[in-house]
Amino acid sequence: MRATLVLFCFSCSVLWHAAVAQLRYDAAQSETLEASAQQWLVLELAAVNRTYFNCETSGWSFPQAGDFELYGDSLNLSQEQITRFQNIWFPAGDCKRFLSVIAMADVYMPLFKRKAEQLSLHPDVAYLPVVLSGCNQQFRRADAAGLWALPYLAARKQHLKIDTLVDERLGGDFTTDAALKHFRYVLDLQRNDYWRATVAYIDGPSQLQPADSLKRGAHLVSILDGESADRLRFLAYTKSLLKSIHLENQLSNCFDILGHFQPVILDKPIQVKAVAAVLSIDEMRLRNTNPVFTGNYLLPGYRKVPFVLEDTLIARFQLMRDSIARWQPPRPRVESTEWELYWVNHRVGKGETLGRIAGKYHVTIALIKKWNKLRNDKIRKGQVLRIEQRRKVVIELPTEPELPIDLIEPGENLTDTLKVKPAADVVGAAPNEKEPDAVKQELKKTSPTNRTVAEKNKYYTVKSGDSLWSIARKYPGVTEQDLMKWNKCSPNIRPGQKLLIKKK
Repeated sequence: MRATLVLFCFSCSVLWHAAVAQLRYDAAQSETLEASAQQWLVLELAAVNRTYFNCETSGWSFPQAGDFELYGDSLNLSQEQITRFQNIWFPAGDCKRFLSVIAMADVYMPLFKRKAEQLSLHPDVAYLPVVLSGCNQQFRRADAAGLWALPYLAARKQHLKIDTLVDERLGGDFTTDAALKHFRYVLDLQRNDYWRATVAYIDGPSQLQPADSLKRGAHLVSILDGESADRLRFLAYTKSLLKSIHLENQLSNCFDILGHFQPVILDKPIQVKAVAAVLSIDEMRLRNTNPVFTGNYLLPGYRKVPFVLEDTLIARFQLMRDSIARWQPPRPRVESTEWELYWVNHRVGKGETLGRIAGKYHVTIALIKKWNKLRNDKIRKGQVLRIEQRRKVVIELPTEPELPIDLIEPGENLTDTLKVKPAADVVGAAPNEKEPDAVKQELKKTSPTNRTVAEKNKYYTVKSGDSLWSIARKYPGVTEQDLMKWNKCSPNIRPGQKLLIKKK
């Protein structure tokens, strides 16, 4: 009895973990396909041919439960599994997601199959990008990216460049070459078993460690964990689904949109934002058409990735090339909050005293008497008193101009790091100070009047215990308001601060 109970509990635990794995896989796969349906090129195609993406699945014939062929072997799928996978492709019976991925598959599948044939790989390998990324060049998950969801280490092993400027996994042609070469390498390690190679490619060889090394082909599915087994089942179902549903290719007139782009040849480093700003095009659209360029700068002759523009923009780019190279982003406004002093006229009301008035304006009685030259505390109704007040104002401070930037040449150890040109390269002067002769020449250009005014101005270094009032007393004719105006400061000063003193 106890053994039966233990076996029952174990079975329930296995079923529960399997159900959780299925839900997790279904959610991740639905998210991948949904992102693919929203990618830029799909939206462009939908804008050209809207009727293609308006459909109903009522007249379609879907694959039924039974044996599904993959890599020359057959895998049995139950009706429950078929229903799960159909809900992933057609959520709530909507076929827009499916048609979006099909549209991209029609673009890329000839390339995938041709390159797989060149490496003597099984043609079913070409269906991997459909289930891994939904044929989305900008796919990213964990350390995998691109059409083939190529992991970082695998991409670097195949000599793809991944740095702050480019991610070549997000390309098309050469990315497919690298992915298929990596699959060929994994296939050789798995003794030419495509099922085991697919699991190792997607999830890594560690997923095959608990599996019996003698299990090969479709028999491998029975001993894999939930998510790895579901990937193989979904791949077999997707291949059958794409072949069984025949739709008239209404996108044939839309694919010429891919030919509306031309590569541009760069002769100097430029910013991606500069191209978008000077040519007045949307930066996100520019990046979507060039997903490999993930950084902020484009280098001439960097790697083998072409930077493309719409053919209608090529002439404008050539005409405004120099403006693009010189473009700098607008500098942010630098603001400072300062105190501004102003006077308020207060008419004394019936029964008011200096104490009540001082409390109203947050000043002292002594200051009111000083400002109005009162000898005592007596005031009368209707008398006008001048009271100094202050308020916060926002002052836009001048900003220093940016120095031109240069880029380290490709091939140096620090890949494409930015550096600032030395001052000598910018203004044509020596690295340190200017030569004395040059200083004399500038002084000659300066008018005598300006030099005289400059010589009259002095600077005072604030000492401990100083206040604006005590400093102003040291210079005849200078007031506290003058010091705050000249130095754009508040009454709160600190020791060591330098104050400009203009001679009146």
